[in-house]
Amino acid sequence: MTTVLKHFANETVKTVSPGKEAQAAWREALPSLATQYPFVLHGVLAVACLHVSITPGMESEKDIYQDIAATQMNLGMAQYHIEVQKVTTTNAEALFAFSVMVTTFVLFTTAAECRKTLASFDGTETSTEQRTETISTMANLICRTFRSMRGVLVILVPCYHHIRSGKLEAMLERDWWPAPIVVTAEDIDTDKRLRQLEMMWCHPGKTYEYSFDALRCALKDLRENFAVVSRLAEVKFPGDGPNEHTFDWTAVLHWPIQLSLDYISLLDQRRMEAWVLMAHYAMLPARATSNPWLDGFATNIVTTAALVIGEENWEWIAWPATVLTVDLERLRIVDTISQDSDI
Repeated sequence: MTTVLKHFANETVKTVSPGKEAQAAWREALPSLATQYPFVLHGVLAVACLHVSITPGMESEKDIYQDIAATQMNLGMAQYHIEVQKVTTTNAEALFAFSVMVTTFVLFTTAAECRKTLASFDGTETSTEQRTETISTMANLICRTFRSMRGVLVILVPCYHHIRSGKLEAMLERDWWPAPIVVTAEDIDTDKRLRQLEMMWCHPGKTYEYSFDALRCALKDLRENFAVVSRLAEVKFPGDGPNEHTFDWTAVLHWPIQLSLDYISLLDQRRMEAWVLMAHYAMLPARATSNPWLDGFATNIVTTAALVIGEENWEWIAWPATVLTVDLERLRIVDTISQDSDI
């Protein structure tokens, strides 16, 4: 496993955190954390093996490394579940480090499972039962991913300031982020289009529901996240040289990490409004083109949203579907009875 650990230190770490300072912090902190807490070592090995498996030239050994990754993550999770029951300043850094590995692992495995689920899906030839099963599987996979992202709050809420003042400071310090203010004409147009999504639940004749509060807060945070991500494209990342420009792709994960449990529940309930917001969020991770763990994440979200909300509501996700080139026609239900009668 020494080779795998070297691969993590030299290559994988670049995909876990952007910026030279954060990557150096991982290299410095992980050896001692892994020595004290074996689950951290298991997490690092799991993510490193996944990264090796998608490295060009490793196709013949891909399955072997991915099997090792799954084994290592399972070993780590068993220990992590015990340790996370009591978060303290002593174990917070180790728990945070492992949580990052878990999210990375879940992003990768979810993408693989989504591809497998959709590979045999064809709206024109799929039975009602198969379609229902596909929708359920995809929705559960996406919801699992967002629950995994939120899991870090169990550690950050009580120990944020402690972690930020320690070896992993560079992973959390974001005071240099610009304020979420729309500046350009494009930003203003984007914000206007996002703001109009409120019309799904805010219009005459619509009876007020308590769930609207969760939707309203989620939309407000989403608009701010779009504004921040847009402005970050023009901001220099701390530590970059004169001709370097590192995009802080962690910003595209800010919204799902902050989601309320009430909103997650709306996703579980397959509420149309919640999934429409989710489809629009998908345009953010699509901007993190340099991160392999987010590959396919955006299109999987929009595809799932389209399946969940049904064709009658596709007008609400036409914008993200177009931006992400998601073929909605492939998902359309074809009335085979009418086709047969025409013949």
